Amino acid sequence: MERRPSSSRPTMYLVKGPPGSGKSTVVPFLLSAWADQPAMVAVPTRAAAISLAWYVHHRTRDGVYALPPDLHPDVYAFAGGREIVLRGRVGYAVRGSHSLPYGMLDVHVAYVTTGILIQYILSQGLSGIFPIVDEIHLRQMEGDLAFALILKEGRSFAVMSATMEQVEERIARLARRFGYEVVEIELPAPQYPIRILEWPVRFSLRADQPAQVVLKALRRYRHLKFQGTEVEVRGDQIHIAHLGIPLHALIFMPGVREIEATVEALRSTFRNEVIPLYGAMAVSEQEAVVERAADRRETRVFVSTELAGVSLTMNAGLVLDLGLVRRSESDTRGFVRLPVVPISRAEAAQRAGRAGRTAPGICVRCFRMEELPEETRPPETLRTSPERIVLVGAALGLTVRDLPLPDPPSREAVEEATRVLRRLEALDARGRITPRGYQILELGLPARLAVPLLTAWEAGEGGGLDGRSPLFDSLIAAVSLLAVGRPWRLPGHGPPPNRQGDLNAALGALVRYMQRFAESPSAAAEEARALGFADRVLDEAANVYLPDLRARMRLLFMEEDGGPDRSLPELVDERQLAGYLAAGFPDMVGLVDWKRRTLETPDVRCWIGRDSGFWRAYEEERPALAIALAGTFSAQGARIATAMIPVEPEALIRAGVARVKERRAVRARGGPREEVLLMWRGVERSMAVRMIVEPDG
Repeated sequence: MERRPSSSRPTMYLVKGPPGSGKSTVVPFLLSAWADQPAMVAVPTRAAAISLAWYVHHRTRDGVYALPPDLHPDVYAFAGGREIVLRGRVGYAVRGSHSLPYGMLDVHVAYVTTGILIQYILSQGLSGIFPIVDEIHLRQMEGDLAFALILKEGRSFAVMSATMEQVEERIARLARRFGYEVVEIELPAPQYPIRILEWPVRFSLRADQPAQVVLKALRRYRHLKFQGTEVEVRGDQIHIAHLGIPLHALIFMPGVREIEATVEALRSTFRNEVIPLYGAMAVSEQEAVVERAADRRETRVFVSTELAGVSLTMNAGLVLDLGLVRRSESDTRGFVRLPVVPISRAEAAQRAGRAGRTAPGICVRCFRMEELPEETRPPETLRTSPERIVLVGAALGLTVRDLPLPDPPSREAVEEATRVLRRLEALDARGRITPRGYQILELGLPARLAVPLLTAWEAGEGGGLDGRSPLFDSLIAAVSLLAVGRPWRLPGHGPPPNRQGDLNAALGALVRYMQRFAESPSAAAEEARALGFADRVLDEAANVYLPDLRARMRLLFMEEDGGPDRSLPELVDERQLAGYLAAGFPDMVGLVDWKRRTLETPDVRCWIGRDSGFWRAYEEERPALAIALAGTFSAQGARIATAMIPVEPEALIRAGVARVKERRAVRARGGPREEVLLMWRGVERSMAVRMIVEPDG
């Protein structure tokens, strides 16, 4: 562990240490006291922020925080003892939920998501807080952006990681270039040994049949002993303990679909409590998981995404790692790729470390370490659209080149994101942010999703947000569903909607989920899956985005709070929403080719998904124009539209998406017709659309 800074220059603290060393639960309190400011700790997930705040809260009595047990003696010496007298409150702030007072008043440490920290910087700057970016090695776009914004501001701050060596040299070099003094704080941790066993299983089997692999692994290693820690799998019971004190099992899965299958298989096989953990869970459910993880009265089995590798303090005696992760990649049109890929070697080391947090542990890897293709995870700035970086930079009068990002996005990606933001009027022709661009940042949404809300409000649809506009409420709900960023429907689950289009079917499922959730969250989830919808998407839309966007719209337009959240209308024709949604997707409006099953937009061609509700709902009517709101990439890279709605030319004109370039009379069967040539706003290519005109004019 190192000293305090020795000069008057701004300081960047490099805080590193293995899991369980006290990085997130000790150092922020000390740095806050050194800076005489509240510490705002930006963590990568909602669950991490909630669990850290919960942990500190439950170890605090009468304003005195008892530091975690079993830390290295040098850490207690560094902290000045085993207790810290708090200078204020400790809480969290995530989208849709917080336990902190407004303005960080009377706060010692605030655990927030990285997006909340960026929002704070944009609205209030860095005055009054000491910022800390945790888990910097994950190379998430928001984390890299927060690092760049703080560095550009020239204020003292800290970055933390358990595997700092992967990024240490690069970020230290950037900091020194901006005149920072770099101070290292290295925390030791108790040296609990970990026994690592490798049982290589084919990648395809791990990815396609994860539950079966887990069950076989548990039976294969049904009896293990290592330095006082014992694993026993007998009949329908899993027992893990160190010197008689129960420990938990932690199983890493790549995604929620794999978690659900594995949880179901384990619950039908063993009597142990089996608990899922993933980022889209409701705040209350995440808090309950953290509480169960801290309880050592019995062995529980936790099945988690990579979330548990970065956010959960757990007494795990056994870690079972399939060596897989689901990585999200997206383009500026909202099409996503969610491939299951091998983890990096750095991630494998961090996952194994969860087995040695409180006692000697055992890690079973269903792969060989040398087979992992990457040393570290590729930066998100290089594999997804940098729209957020471009817009945040513009709000501060900076270009992407001006931002000291550890790995800047490619010039082509920046140019494409800039074109989209100009098309949506978030940037002007010179790349400067517009009033609409500031509103988009206030809503905390991608520009494509914020623009429909702003367009509808400007058209007078808002109704004061007091319940007078069911259409606007449905539009907020539709945007909430899209904001989750994952497919609504579960492939191969439930019947495709026959009489309802993609959006209206999803809105109906969301309404039913919200109604049932108040009675029984588990029943609501089961009903959603039976209908073919992803309950985690409905849950995040209902409990995170929907209430949060309602609140942000009220604040943005200074409206009075209309009281508690209202129920959504039972049914809204998706065509009523189409024009406003098209305002955010002007380049994704196109001509439907019903023979080839494609959507031809001004820029790209999309294939229409086989289970598309749009295809089934409108097969007889066959509208000429439709919008692709969401989609995925096939294995071959082709775009597949998974959420589409029809749109009328008049709706495009009313929303300002298109204008009439030319009209001419034509002869056709059944009476006179008029051919109208529409020019899309900000799109180079025009498309001809036939509109029927009544015989009387």
